[in-house]
Amino acid sequence: MPAIAAVLGDITTQAVDAIVNAASNAMRGGGGVDGAIHRRGGPAILRDCVTRFPDGLATGDAGWTTAGDLPARWVIHTVGPNYNAGQRDRSLLVSCYRRALEVADELGARSVAFPLISAGVFGWPRADAIAAAIETIAAAETRIDEVRLVAVDEAVHKQTRAALWVRCPPPVGADTIGSLFERAPTQFGLRGDPYLWRELRARFADTPLPADWSTLRRLITDTIEQVVGEPLTGHESAPWHDNTAAVYVPAFDPGHGMSAGAVHVPWWVHTGLPILLDRYAARNE
Repeated sequence: MPAIAAVLGDITTQAVDAIVNAASNAMRGGGGVDGAIHRRGGPAILRDCVTRFPDGLATGDAGWTTAGDLPARWVIHTVGPNYNAGQRDRSLLVSCYRRALEVADELGARSVAFPLISAGVFGWPRADAIAAAIETIAAAETRIDEVRLVAVDEAVHKQTRAALWVRCPPPVGADTIGSLFERAPTQFGLRGDPYLWRELRARFADTPLPADWSTLRRLITDTIEQVVGEPLTGHESAPWHDNTAAVYVPAFDPGHGMSAGAVHVPWWVHTGLPILLDRYAARNE
């Protein structure tokens, strides 16, 4: 499996072997990512599209052209299904990622940058578009070393990163705060809580364990409050099952269930944080 990273930025500036273009069937440029790639890469890309794909490209398929003036060596074009036009067969969306990776292997590319295919004007539900991307790339048999999932929008980036950390959590050091999160609790409060757990695990993956309990508590508490946008103070007296104290975090919404994206703040006060502090204390006994 290649190393997969969520990147906030402009896909046309990615210094990788190949960038993936979310193209139209006609393969003649357009709006969104497609238009940006053609503008930044220059007319050489369009000339190559006309020569190599005189009849365009089928939905779910992929093919390559020169990258023109882009920092990449190649552009891999793929045509995602148009959800708004009734093309809702998920296998077509999965095929875009699978075929793009196959083309990258044929070219000998070792690093590839993807946009979130079909999630723009084509209207594929964002959470499922992210899930399809991560699941397909993670399961692919490929020689590619690095895959970047690039989003120019910060909200899309955060949701992609959260989903990636659930599906493909990064490694953590042995004596780091992140190591306290290695074993997940048997039960969380609401559906956003496991996403927050993995977010904290990843954020603290390289942070050394502090010398004292109070510093650890402050670091974790401050980070929780930063992510959810609400202080933990004031929830000490709320029962752990009080769902009225839940905070909705869009990045943690996988797109299903009534409590999708909801972080249960009292659970963190009464259960989550004490679990981590107990693990820390047990290490120092």
